[in-house]
Amino acid sequence: MAENFPPNRFSSFPLLWLTIFFAIGIFAAKTYPIRVEILLVTCVTFAAVAGILARREFAFAFVAIVFVTAGSVTYSVQQGGVAADRLKRVYDEQHIASGEPVEIVGTLIGNREAAYDGFFIIIETESVSYRGSGQNASGRLRLFAPISSPEMAEDYSSMDLRSGSKVRVTCKPVRTENYQNPGVLSRKELLDWQDLDATATLKSPLLIEKLGDGSSWNPVSSIYAAREGLIAEFRAKFSGPTAGVMIASLLGNKHFLDKNSAEVFREGGTFHILVISGLHITFIGGILLLLVRMFTRNKLTQFVVVSSILWLYTIAVGLEVPVVRASLMFTILLFSYVIYRNSSLVNSLGACALILLVWRPQDLFGPSFQLTFVSVAAIVVMGFPLIEKLRSIGTWTPTLETPFPPLVPKWLKRLCETIYWREEAWRIEAKRHVWSAKLFKSPYRRMPGLESVQNIAAFIFEGLLISLIVQLWLLPFLVVYFHRLSILSVFLNLWAGIFIALESFSALIAVGFSLVSDALAFPFIKLTEFFNWLLIAFPGIFVQLDWASFRLPVYTGWPSAIYAVYLVPVLVLGFAVYNWNPFAMPGERAAIHPHLQTVYGFAVLALLLGAVIIFHPFSSPRPDGRLHIDFLDVGQGDSALITFPTGETMLVDGGGRLRYKDRDDEDDEGFEPDLPSIGESVVSEFLWEKGYSKIDYVVATHADVDHMQGLNDVARNFTVETVLVGRSPNNDADFAGLADVLQRRSIPTATITRGEVLDFGGATVEVLYPEATNDVDAVSDNDHSVVLRINIGNRSFLLTGDIERQAESEIVASGFPLNADLIKVSHHGSRTSSTQEFIDAVGAKYAVIPVGRSSVFGHPHVEVVERWKASGANVTTTGERGTVSVSTDGKDLEITTFVP
Repeated sequence: MAENFPPNRFSSFPLLWLTIFFAIGIFAAKTYPIRVEILLVTCVTFAAVAGILARREFAFAFVAIVFVTAGSVTYSVQQGGVAADRLKRVYDEQHIASGEPVEIVGTLIGNREAAYDGFFIIIETESVSYRGSGQNASGRLRLFAPISSPEMAEDYSSMDLRSGSKVRVTCKPVRTENYQNPGVLSRKELLDWQDLDATATLKSPLLIEKLGDGSSWNPVSSIYAAREGLIAEFRAKFSGPTAGVMIASLLGNKHFLDKNSAEVFREGGTFHILVISGLHITFIGGILLLLVRMFTRNKLTQFVVVSSILWLYTIAVGLEVPVVRASLMFTILLFSYVIYRNSSLVNSLGACALILLVWRPQDLFGPSFQLTFVSVAAIVVMGFPLIEKLRSIGTWTPTLETPFPPLVPKWLKRLCETIYWREEAWRIEAKRHVWSAKLFKSPYRRMPGLESVQNIAAFIFEGLLISLIVQLWLLPFLVVYFHRLSILSVFLNLWAGIFIALESFSALIAVGFSLVSDALAFPFIKLTEFFNWLLIAFPGIFVQLDWASFRLPVYTGWPSAIYAVYLVPVLVLGFAVYNWNPFAMPGERAAIHPHLQTVYGFAVLALLLGAVIIFHPFSSPRPDGRLHIDFLDVGQGDSALITFPTGETMLVDGGGRLRYKDRDDEDDEGFEPDLPSIGESVVSEFLWEKGYSKIDYVVATHADVDHMQGLNDVARNFTVETVLVGRSPNNDADFAGLADVLQRRSIPTATITRGEVLDFGGATVEVLYPEATNDVDAVSDNDHSVVLRINIGNRSFLLTGDIERQAESEIVASGFPLNADLIKVSHHGSRTSSTQEFIDAVGAKYAVIPVGRSSVFGHPHVEVVERWKASGANVTTTGERGTVSVSTDGKDLEITTFVP
């Protein structure tokens, strides 16, 4: 199937190789930092040597070294080139504490970014004043301005905030880490990837003052204003879910997406369709190119018109880094394809990556760049070439260039002929020749009506093939970054792509007709709603049945190398397809066969490595005979993972989002925003990072949202053997939500009460509270939390839920042993708990308080911390130190924290 690679592959794809060397240099600079001066001298020296030896065959080795060192220099300069007055440095170096009130003067970048309950603005900072002292400052601050009343909306509207406006703002910028646990995305890294220094919430219109406007006419501002107007039109014309999908997919604003629609896209592996990146830019650019070709065949004109419109669109959707990156890649590839058709798209892909890495070398380590580049590479290296060759097989006729039929398996030849052969086209072509030939093609081509559906069949076949190839290349990235593998995404991508395109065209026509007549727009409004229903309903069936996707843990440490190793045979297969010549001459065909075995070997290797990634037989930790307890940082909430000496696991609580308002997540109009949950983005991420896909026991201590809500996601994302509860109140909304998930996934529930003991191979778990009850409506509040005492050898640990004074008094009076080496302090260190009597009975040497870095309730209360310290306990809070990890064999005791 494949031929040998040309002997000098470096000269075939020079820019691709130079990009690889440049990327190696970036990676080396991050892993092993070296002084910039040394790197620069090395780069210049080897560049001179390469110039002198340019005609020698081994000169490319010196060029490679030049680009490796150039990559290191670029990354090192970028990392060390952050100005002293940059906001990120001001906060990272603690010149100003995160969350402290400051006054900032700066200029708006872009117009307001509308959100469901407010809007966002980005300010290019000029100065910052803190505690009466001002200083120059640079960097970008993103502000969210919530709008809770018509009066606030009117106040903001009257300010006429637009791109170029100069403003003075009083706010509390935040640049700090949240949820500091292994596997959880760093907040600072996320801000850096988004090219932001800090974020803040604007509490009132009174805290922002407009100091002046930019130029009287700003074309960029006009583009933003048009986009804002289109968002308003979508919201006015369509239902909330439909408007949210259109605003996200066409205009790059995800703030109007409802949670149900977003989850269907995520579960089906099609969420990328809602994110404006390489896929959207490629689709829009392709449509534009087809339209422009209808009016002109001049390639330069095509390139200029398509690129200009595409970059105007890029500006309109906010000039975000991923969109700029995708547009730049499309522009370069379009230049290569339209202007110089004979040049290599693979070489152009290398040029794209090289330019992007010179611009932002740190993006090499970001998921956005990796996903975009790998998906485009899969299409350019393997997808398009394979389709082109399959078409040539299906449409083969004898020519001077291809006198012999393709050397392919019979089944492949028949498949290609069924899809691509056009009998009428062959008859027309045959009349032009002086010679005649009788071609024996697929018998299926003679089926009545086949030719009328061949175009549709070809479209579906090629769409599925491209989707499959992209999924094949992206497998390790999907697992590492999203812990999700959608088994139906190959088909659902095609479904979503078709119907979101139809919905988009219908929506735009509806908005256009509404400018003339609502009656003309009405049918297209209904059609748009219908397309959106089809878009969501069909994948939604598989989501409800849990057939759409499944979640996967990752390998950590040295086993994580499997993700890079997997890509080696995939790349070999890709370039084998790229170089495959199904029309090789007879003399060449004999030389092809030996290499087929190598290609097949790499194919088998890719399948085996893919199976190891998907089925992850070696991802979870091996039992080591020790007891491990990890107290997670879930903000204002509780979650702890216990790993017993046998390897069995028990998750006690799962954190959750507190309700600060007396209302449900959904507002009066039934809109539930697509916001990350603690159970998904923190607890599940931690468990996946540990390598787990199964949890043996889950304990819900009580029905408070900050303990129980996250367990909903855990039950959905993991195989759970049994859920243990102290009480199961049917009338509690929070417990009912978990009970519904457990029922749908057929997870059994058991009640544990005072006096029960669970044995785990030398470690025991004693249930100290609550008492047994037959009342099905019994409350599951703080004072009825499950309290566990874990024992192994001479060591004991006490987990207390949220018990308060009354429960503490009852437990002390019960006579059960309470002494423990370490205690998880109850109720986040609230003054309603941790009585002196209880502290004395426990006698812990270590006290872990699960609480956020900053608590709206003021937890932990100072007097409680002081009481524990006075008893001799070493007090640690998860908000400050992140995950607190405990390990013991029953004799020793090791305690480490995620933040040293």
